Amino acid sequence: MKIPAMLFGAVAAAALLAACGGGGAPALPTTPPSTGPGSPATSSSARPAVVGDTFAFSGSSIENDVYTYPVGSPFPNTSTATKISENVVVTASTNPLGGGGTDFHSSTTTVGTSATRTASGDSYYSTVSAGNGTNFVLNAQQSVDDTKNSYAWTYTTPQILDELPESAGATWTNSPAGSYNETDADGATIARTTNADGSYTENDTFATGSVPKMSFTVNPDGSGAWNIYFLGSPNPSIVSYTAPTAGTISVAVLNPTPTPSPGATGTPAPNLPVVIATPPAWFSPSAKLYQESDTVSTGVSFPASCAVPSSFGTSGNSIAQVITKIDPIFGLDEVTTTTTYTAQGFGPVCVAMNDVQTYYYDYLNDTAGSAGLAAYVGTPQLTKTYAQTLTLQTAGTAIQSSGRSTKSLGIAPIAPALFAADRTNFRMHIARERAQARTAFAKMLVRSAPALFFGGNR
Repeated sequence: MKIPAMLFGAVAAAALLAACGGGGAPALPTTPPSTGPGSPATSSSARPAVVGDTFAFSGSSIENDVYTYPVGSPFPNTSTATKISENVVVTASTNPLGGGGTDFHSSTTTVGTSATRTASGDSYYSTVSAGNGTNFVLNAQQSVDDTKNSYAWTYTTPQILDELPESAGATWTNSPAGSYNETDADGATIARTTNADGSYTENDTFATGSVPKMSFTVNPDGSGAWNIYFLGSPNPSIVSYTAPTAGTISVAVLNPTPTPSPGATGTPAPNLPVVIATPPAWFSPSAKLYQESDTVSTGVSFPASCAVPSSFGTSGNSIAQVITKIDPIFGLDEVTTTTTYTAQGFGPVCVAMNDVQTYYYDYLNDTAGSAGLAAYVGTPQLTKTYAQTLTLQTAGTAIQSSGRSTKSLGIAPIAPALFAADRTNFRMHIARERAQARTAFAKMLVRSAPALFFGGNR
């Protein structure tokens, strides 16, 4: 699972916000100056993030898979729990992805019942003046897991994580526009560019196997195409998806026209698209592919599930972020809810994230209806729920540097650290899930539909 990336991102962010004192002055500049060990990364705040600051976080996660189509699945419902520990350190490293920011480097260990996973990552944060306050923003993230797969996220516009000072009812939203790049240890790569409306293009390559590359295009109206390049064929087989029309979606396959053999006479007739499925529309014709809301509430009691140490108090503010995504090609409806709890004078002390993925197409090839091309059904087949909570436990000795107020000792950049750890681990988990689904379904198509994907349409 690719969750370690998002986890690390949220924790690092939390450490940085605390540098702002949970609603105080900004902690970091938009473009932090070059610093040496132990020197402030910025100086505009009474509690700046300092190179060498360290933070420790702990938490847990649970993932549930529930199969709902078409009958009792041959695979049982599953539930997997893990324990998470995270350490974050502020470094003087520059942002190699562009956009600047102060680096919060995170190391994550996730212990499950059958395996222990590790990952490391970097989140780059800045503060930006906005009206009478300051926005705390995420510029970019990157991470590497213990299998040597690497992941990187950049944004056209930095992502606002908090508006300071926090005030009841404050709201904002972010654009998903940006890029995602993955390079796996086996040589596979993923490069995706997302637009502000949630539409995207993606190019994937594979070092081995019968499918050396694939590409995806999702349009704003919900239509799209999946191009599959088989080994030895210069042109792709195209799986196309219409936008919802009259309550249905049409899925068709178009194979490239065969190349005539040497010495052959005549010209082969061009292939035509073959409709392979017409599932009921599982999203509306006017649905937005990406929606986000971020809302601040004040006077909120910390939930027992956070287990916030008493030294941080029992109540504070919360920032609730809700993101809804639709992927028409993958048959995926996803809702991600992130609630960040902040304590006055400390910043974020707990981040709780919950992701619900509802699959309407069986790309994982693990339900009773996926023996052939019955994967395109248009009703929920699998619901994957992933919940994760991380809480600040300790902040390290490097924070006790000269020029800092007594109040800031041990707590200065809590905010970005917590954001960095939580979001990056979470994000990496979701990326793994998507890659697994993509690869499994491509293999299923090759295995179960040779008449459609070899030798022309039949």
